[in-house]
Amino acid sequence: MVWHIGVRAAHAIRPMVALAVGLGGLVTATGEASAQRRGRADIVPAVTVVEVKLQRVNERVAAVGSGRARQQVTLTTRVAGVISEVLFEGGNLVEAGQPLLKLSAEPEAIAVETADAQRAQAADQVERYKQLTSGAVTKVALAEAETALKVADAALRRAKDELDRTIIKAPFAGIMGLSNLQAGDYLAVGAPIASIDDRTKLLIEFTVPEAVASAIKIGLPVRASLITRTGEIHNGVVQAVGTRIDPVTRTLTVRAEIPNPDSKLIPGSTFSISIQLPGQEAPSVPALAIQWDREGAFVWKLGEKNTVERVNAAILARDGDRVMIDALLKPGDKVINEGGGSLRASQTVRLPS
Repeated sequence: MVWHIGVRAAHAIRPMVALAVGLGGLVTATGEASAQRRGRADIVPAVTVVEVKLQRVNERVAAVGSGRARQQVTLTTRVAGVISEVLFEGGNLVEAGQPLLKLSAEPEAIAVETADAQRAQAADQVERYKQLTSGAVTKVALAEAETALKVADAALRRAKDELDRTIIKAPFAGIMGLSNLQAGDYLAVGAPIASIDDRTKLLIEFTVPEAVASAIKIGLPVRASLITRTGEIHNGVVQAVGTRIDPVTRTLTVRAEIPNPDSKLIPGSTFSISIQLPGQEAPSVPALAIQWDREGAFVWKLGEKNTVERVNAAILARDGDRVMIDALLKPGDKVINEGGGSLRASQTVRLPS
C-alpha cells in the first residue's frame, strides 16, 4: 500500500515540474522578444525625401459627334421647266457661280429681247427731246419720256432675272452630290437637283457635361479621330459654343472645326472628340510617395527634427511617374519618397548623408 502511494505521488510531481520548466522557458522567450522589439524600435529607419511641386491638372473631356461639311445645301430651282442641259456629274469639284443645269428658256429669252428693244426706244426718245430747243418740247413731255425710260430699264432687269433663273449655278465652291436628272426631265418649282458640300473644313457637333460647360471656350484645341480609324488624329479648334444647358440631358452643345484640305474626311462620319481643359495647379509628388491604408491615400510629410506627419491625400490625376493630389501641402514641403511603408506618425527618420 505504501508503494502504490509513492508511485502516484511521483506521477503527480512530474507534470508540475514540466509546467514550471515550461513557464520558465516562456518567460525567457517573452523577455527576448521584448528586447528584440525594443531594439527594433530604437533603430531609426532610413528614407529618401522629395520636395513637393505645383503642377497644373489638365482635365480631358471625351465625347462622340457627327461631322458635316462647312457649307452644305441641296440645290433647287425657283422656276419650273424642262431640263435642256445637265452640266455636272456627282463628285465633281465646282467653283462658285459655275453653271450646273439649264432649263429650256426660249420664252424668257424672247422677253429679254423685247424689253431690250423697248428700253432702247425709250432711251432714243429721251435723247431726241434733249437735243431739241427748250421751246420745241415741254418740260412735261421730257419728264414723261424719262419716266418711260426708267420703266423700260426695270422691265429689262426683270426679264434678265427671269432668264437667269433658268440657269442653276453653284452658290459656293464644293463637291457635287449624285443626281439622276437628265435632259428632257421636267423640274417643278422647289424640286431637288443635287447636294453640294464645301468640305474644306468639317464641323463636328457634340455635347459636354454641365460640370465642364463653363470651361469650354471658343478657340480651345480639339483632337478628333474617326471611330473607324482611331489611329488618325485630326487637330482642330472649338468653333462655337451653345448658349443653354439642355434641361433633360444636362449637357451643352459644342461645335468643333476640323481642317479637311484634301477632302479626305467625309461628312456624316462619326468622330471621337477629346478636349484638354486647363485646370488648376495642385501639389505634385512621385507615385512612390503615395501610401495606402483603410482610411485611403496619404503621404508622410517631413517635419521638424526629422519626424514624419501623416497628410491625407486625394489623387486628382497622373502624369507619368508623378501624381497630382489634393492635400494640405505647399511647394517646397518635403515628403517621404522611399521607405515610408513601415513608418508611424511622429516617428523619427534618418535622411541620407
